Amino acid sequence: MLTADREPLANGLAAARARVPHGVTIRRWREAADFNRIVDVFHAARAIDGTGSEVTAESIEADVRALGFRPEQTILLAEAGDAIVGYGRLSDWGTAPDDGRMLNHSGHVHPAWRRRGIGGALLAGLQAELLRIRRARPDAAGTSGGFHTTVFAANASTIELLDHHGYHPHRFMIEMTRSLGEVPDIPLPAGLTTRPVDEADRLPVVRAMDAAMRDHRGWPGLSDDTLLAMIRHPNRGQFDVWQVAWAGDEVVGGVLGFIDAAENEALGRRRGYTEQIFTIRGWRGRGIASALIARNLRLLRERGMAEAALSVDTENPSGALALYERHGFREHDREIVYRRDLPPGS
Repeated sequence: MLTADREPLANGLAAARARVPHGVTIRRWREAADFNRIVDVFHAARAIDGTGSEVTAESIEADVRALGFRPEQTILLAEAGDAIVGYGRLSDWGTAPDDGRMLNHSGHVHPAWRRRGIGGALLAGLQAELLRIRRARPDAAGTSGGFHTTVFAANASTIELLDHHGYHPHRFMIEMTRSLGEVPDIPLPAGLTTRPVDEADRLPVVRAMDAAMRDHRGWPGLSDDTLLAMIRHPNRGQFDVWQVAWAGDEVVGGVLGFIDAAENEALGRRRGYTEQIFTIRGWRGRGIASALIARNLRLLRERGMAEAALSVDTENPSGALALYERHGFREHDREIVYRRDLPPGS
């Protein structure tokens, strides 16, 4: 029986075990070594699915804990003998004004173990636990809810599974890259300054980013604790790569870039990221983002990178796609955000 008052992930385990094929068992995460086992499955799947990214044990743990979750309460593992052959992760991302309640999940099945029902079993388990969370913490009155997951457009296996279970394309994210052979030098508007970011700057910077991102799709607005937890991360927390514009003591814009050394090594490239680009209300349209992007590109080149990359929602209301194209970024890959709408109170 699936109820709201069972312990975390009990519903998910029960639902997944009811569907898992013979010879495969479902368990929860139980030790640090499980993160490495998840990475092994991810690597095997990436070779087939066209996933253009990397994960590490450290980044997975940081992602799980950033939203206040614990791995033993949010990760399902499919095991055959002593080998992990699939996994699924879940999180409650919160409620955005446009997308409503976003109940997120992700996962992979090792290619050698596909077409046996493992992916469907893991999906059922993740959905069951997310519904338990939703019943325990109901949606705000008048809002909608849905399951969300993001996949690279080339990942035919996962897309087939999602289509079969009632998901539909909801948003499209373009992955863009540009060479660092030539980079612009664009000054900040008069009266604004920039300087190296230190520990004391982290909270005002991420507060400003959060305020700006509330005007973007799918952003729920985050607490100070969650914002700080999100940047306790091997990539997102590289504040020596950040570029921030100040008007006196006020943060007015930023580019929270990073270099994913593990990804570069795994995929044989020299890429840096021009990400979390924001300008707060009242300061937009003055060229702040352009100046900070240019500074980020120059820094990445100084660090030995050969290309820069970023992602953008194709329906970004601020015209970000056109801005990035003016800065020489071109589409390299595409991700699809899939959603399955949920009835109120389900």
